[in-house]
Amino acid sequence: SYRLSFQIIKMSTDEPSGSGSTKHGVRYLQYSSAFSVGILQVSQYVNLVWGSPTLPRLLAPDSPIGKPLTYDEASWVMSIIYLGVVLGGLLLLLLLDRLGPKNILLIGAVLTIVSWIIVGFAKSVAILVVGRTIAGIGDGISIPCVNIYICEIASKDIRGRLGAIPALLGIIGNTFIFGAGPYIEYTTLILVCASFPIIFLVLFYFMPNSPYFLVKTGRRREAKRSLIKLLGESTDSVVEKELREVEETVKSETGGLSLIQLLLLPNFRKSLLIVFVAHNVINFCGVTFISQYLQVILASSGIHMSKELTSVVYGVVQLPAVVLAGIVMDKFGRKPVFCISSAGASITLILQGIYVYFQRIIDLKSVSFIPVVCLTLYKFFICFGILHLPYFFSGELFTTNTKKVGIFIVSTYSSVVVFGTIKLFGNNFDAWGLHNICWFFGSVCFLGVLFSLFILPETKGKSFAEIQNHLATKKGYSSPRENKNTTATNETTMM
Repeated sequence: SYRLSFQIIKMSTDEPSGSGSTKHGVRYLQYSSAFSVGILQVSQYVNLVWGSPTLPRLLAPDSPIGKPLTYDEASWVMSIIYLGVVLGGLLLLLLLDRLGPKNILLIGAVLTIVSWIIVGFAKSVAILVVGRTIAGIGDGISIPCVNIYICEIASKDIRGRLGAIPALLGIIGNTFIFGAGPYIEYTTLILVCASFPIIFLVLFYFMPNSPYFLVKTGRRREAKRSLIKLLGESTDSVVEKELREVEETVKSETGGLSLIQLLLLPNFRKSLLIVFVAHNVINFCGVTFISQYLQVILASSGIHMSKELTSVVYGVVQLPAVVLAGIVMDKFGRKPVFCISSAGASITLILQGIYVYFQRIIDLKSVSFIPVVCLTLYKFFICFGILHLPYFFSGELFTTNTKKVGIFIVSTYSSVVVFGTIKLFGNNFDAWGLHNICWFFGSVCFLGVLFSLFILPETKGKSFAEIQNHLATKKGYSSPRENKNTTATNETTMM
């Protein structure tokens, strides 16, 4: 039952009310919804890491598809999912306003199930590529909607905590596939992977729809029923207050605009810039490259660990990082979390680079533990904030009418960059040297510190309307004329 799920994943029973916040009933359904979406997050992570335990089998003489893959064929099977993500992002752009985040998530799960069926029966490279492409489309259409849905159903005082639940479950699934995947038979592993979206469909079908989407599509009565369920509160005055806030937010937003017209909106440009920079930090912080080349990096540092042991250690490190981040975000805010995460990742990467550089000159066997410590702490700090917050910002900073365009731009760009980063740094690993690569990634993480200190707005405890007002009135963000108009609007509202 969802009560049991709530007890398992609940991070704190004390929910801060904050100044001026509405007192709510017991919000079991918000946690249950986040937990259900977390099951899909597991499926999404599994889609992306399935190749790690599977690739050696596909390359072997007794390949499960009947013949071994060549390295070129294997690269297509492993990388084509990112092309699918781009196609899924395009579908999201076309369908989000029509279907809403809940239905999009359900569609993403169905596409993922179809992809596993195709992969399971594949007996040729072409069919494998088709299955992996569909998996990418499922991820591309649903990954952005995870945080959109969470942000739109969550009360503002627990939004950060709820956002951490899918990330936590996703990491558990990631760790499972990396650690147990090599020991599970090929077909059985596919069945295990396919079970996650099936479980999600069963659980999530009964979860409430986004009140913002329902109001936007003119279904006020349904939106009110959804809020009653989500708030655990049937008092009409409390529910009406929340509903009016949703209506005011939706009413104040502009829809039906072209991309050029959207780019002329100051708040959209600011939101896009902030989310874009945050995604650049995650794209160039080295997490994808280091994960793909972890064994090579450890070997270059003079360390030899089994792939399974390394994966389990890294997975265990991620779990407390995400749990801690979920608690800290709602207590101290997003800015400190992103700042600490960036600073920690920067320091550990720079130290790793220093170790690799001096290893070529002097004997460092007596301190050979340093690379393991640095990379383990690096993974902790990355998972504490950088790895998940950029997606969370997409759900908080974009308005309901601009999310589809903003997220499509960012996700398409990120998919291309991630693919290019793996190819570029992988092909030049020896030429550039591991120490220079670590220092480059560490420098980007340091820029993330500056970004969090001077650009990133704080969204803790703010409604969507308050976040947009903050973007419009923050010093240096808008013109004097815009500030004057905003001030006049605020004065009128107060009267």
